[in-house]
Amino acid sequence: MSSFTLMNWQDHFWTALSAASALLVLISSVADRRRHKRTKLDQVGIMPWTGITVFSVLITVLAAALAIKGA
Repeated sequence: MSSFTLMNWQDHFWTALSAASALLVLISSVADRRRHKRTKLDQVGIMPWTGITVFSVLITVLAAALAIKGA
């Protein structure tokens, strides 16, 4: 890996992490909404979608703040 590619990746790490965790927020929010609207109330599932959503929002906000600070 060239030094230019490595430096370019390091400059955008927090931005990429923020975008990836924002995508995770979107996916987990949709999954949590589907879980709450299920018709068979006995089939809950094992994924804690609400907790995943909360932690991924936290990661998104912190990574975005660090990306803005680093710019």
